[in-house]
Amino acid sequence: MKPYQFLVMFLFPFFASCRQPAPEQPRISIFADHIVTAAQQEGISFAEAAARFREMGYAGVDVSTNIDPAMLQTLDSLGFAHACAIIWIDLVAGPGEAEEEGALDFMRRTGWDKLLLVPGFLPEDAGDEVRDAAIARVAAFAEKAAAEGFPVLVEDFDNPRSLCYDTAALDRLFVASAKLGHAFDTGNYLYCGEDVLPALEHFRDRIGHVHLKDRRAKSDAASVPVGAGIVPVEEVVAKLLESGYDGWFTVEQYGSAQMLEDAAVSIRNVRAALTK
Repeated sequence: MKPYQFLVMFLFPFFASCRQPAPEQPRISIFADHIVTAAQQEGISFAEAAARFREMGYAGVDVSTNIDPAMLQTLDSLGFAHACAIIWIDLVAGPGEAEEEGALDFMRRTGWDKLLLVPGFLPEDAGDEVRDAAIARVAAFAEKAAAEGFPVLVEDFDNPRSLCYDTAALDRLFVASAKLGHAFDTGNYLYCGEDVLPALEHFRDRIGHVHLKDRRAKSDAASVPVGAGIVPVEEVVAKLLESGYDGWFTVEQYGSAQMLEDAAVSIRNVRAALTK
């Protein structure tokens, strides 16, 4: 072997590693729905709106499993990572085999690997039998999805009739299934009258995804840019990082009348919280 050949062999791994793109940090994502809203508000295409979010630094995206395939292709072409997929299945009303299979088919086809389930709402007069049957269906779906390598999550959902409205409701679900994870929404605990920090500590080992949502006031459920309201976002983020959480932080601001501007404020504040 000639000396220069040895040198090339020695240095090639170094230069090859230098060419690999560094992972984007921090892992901040956005809802695809917010991109749609921004496009409508600004009078621009979905692709242009998505490009603006990428320019801001949003690296991932949460999408519904019924998203338009053309939009999904646009997001992939712009380099958005797959943060979390979302499926609504009314498992309170009864079995949802077709919807469950549709969700799993989406995961298989598109390469998404984490699924947030919104499992429906209890009737106002629902008794324990109705609730327990719905919980059993959620647990069964979590087991079925886990067998294919797709973790299923439930979030603290801001509706009193939700199966996962507050800590007590979530506890019932988690007792029913060890496979079920938690998508921790920072704003919804405030909505149900609970303190977000004790909830974070209570569910720390279950958290597989995070929605960063801020609220204007306890008496006003409107969302505001992350870090601009009363939710202790910085403390929540710090505690998550201390616990070893290394997943996505998805900015959520449904109802924003100026989505692009609010998203810019949110990502600036989230970055500051993540780097403290």
